[in-house]
Amino acid sequence: MRPRDIVRLDPADFRSETCCVGEQLVELLRVIQALRPGLKWYVADVQTIGPSPVPRREPVPILIGDTGALIQAAQRVDQFESGVFAGVPSSIGQAGFRSGGLWTEDEEAADLGDAVVEVRAFDTSYWSVATADSVLARNILERIGERCNSS
Repeated sequence: MRPRDIVRLDPADFRSETCCVGEQLVELLRVIQALRPGLKWYVADVQTIGPSPVPRREPVPILIGDTGALIQAAQRVDQFESGVFAGVPSSIGQAGFRSGGLWTEDEEAADLGDAVVEVRAFDTSYWSVATADSVLARNILERIGERCNSS
């Protein structure tokens, strides 16, 4: 399935001078979990500054577990240089992804496969969130924006 919406979030959206830090991914995951509980998360093409949730950088998606497991892994990361985080409904046994694997540099509107949301950390510059769920995309913008604009 192709995404309907692509949301880009830069450091200013997080009231920060840096982007793609572990805590920002945690914030995104919590917003996603509020609307889409019951996702299992796969990661691919992950390169970090600090501890990594996976042993090596490769395009083959690796199952991390539920949202709580990915939050726990992301909290230990200083910053993501790259990474693709794909949320798939838990009801799907064998998740399907695009051929060739998941790369950060893939076209933003690339096929999501069985994922309902795909979060990418792009070169420590911005987060890209692709989803076929317009309500989820709108909520990410509203909640991140609401938090950033509150004092």
